[in-house]
Amino acid sequence: MEHGVSVKLCFFVLIALSVLRVGHLQPELVMAAEEKPVVTLAHIENFEPFAVAKEGKSEGLAIDIITEALSRVNIKVVFVGEHQDKLDDLVSKGRADGLAFLGINAERKKIYDFSNPYLISGGALFVKAANPVSSDLKELEGKIVATPLKGPLAGYIQEKFPRVNMLTEVKDYAETLQAVLDGKADAAALNTQSGAVLAKQLFAGKFLLPKKGFLEVPIGIGVLKGKQEYFLTRFNEGLKAVLADGTYDKLVEKWGVPAATKP
Repeated sequence: MEHGVSVKLCFFVLIALSVLRVGHLQPELVMAAEEKPVVTLAHIENFEPFAVAKEGKSEGLAIDIITEALSRVNIKVVFVGEHQDKLDDLVSKGRADGLAFLGINAERKKIYDFSNPYLISGGALFVKAANPVSSDLKELEGKIVATPLKGPLAGYIQEKFPRVNMLTEVKDYAETLQAVLDGKADAAALNTQSGAVLAKQLFAGKFLLPKKGFLEVPIGIGVLKGKQEYFLTRFNEGLKAVLADGTYDKLVEKWGVPAATKP
């Protein structure tokens, strides 16, 4: 009997040790099986070259920068393209965690908390490569600058540089650039990145790409105030890594935007 009890006792001890060993590994197994945390960010459905929604998938410069930054901190991001007028509602109603592309200013900071700027947008001047003039608006006083009347830059130039002559009878960016080539204007005032991409696509080699914008707007991820502090901190960490290891520079080259894009 004593021998039988001893054998049983040894058997139960071995089972217990096995359970302890398995139990010791469980946290690692659970961690390995866990999925990445997921964040949903909304963007304007068609805003080249920053973000464009095509067949349920988003692509663009902003999309790539955000995706790369969040991959460094093990966060998965899902993008939702929507009409500009509906973006705020997506966030306020909880259908999105934040806005992927938002200009940082004092007025918006009343509603949103922002990440560190991940790119600099705004307005820049595009001049002929063959016969360049100054790309400083101050030095273009008395000369003609073309920009669409409905765009955000016309009002800014008229207010800040009233001595610059404006040509606003241009319907879009392509027509604005053509006006410069035709000698109707000395420079085109366009969004820094969109203007650069279009100039390269339609008029390769005919325009100088701006090294600096005359109006610089920092762009970041916006989330409702007090709601996503941890996420913003993690994104900022990932962005820092992407800027440091050269990935950001490769994305700038991929999308053909000026170096002035880099924050």
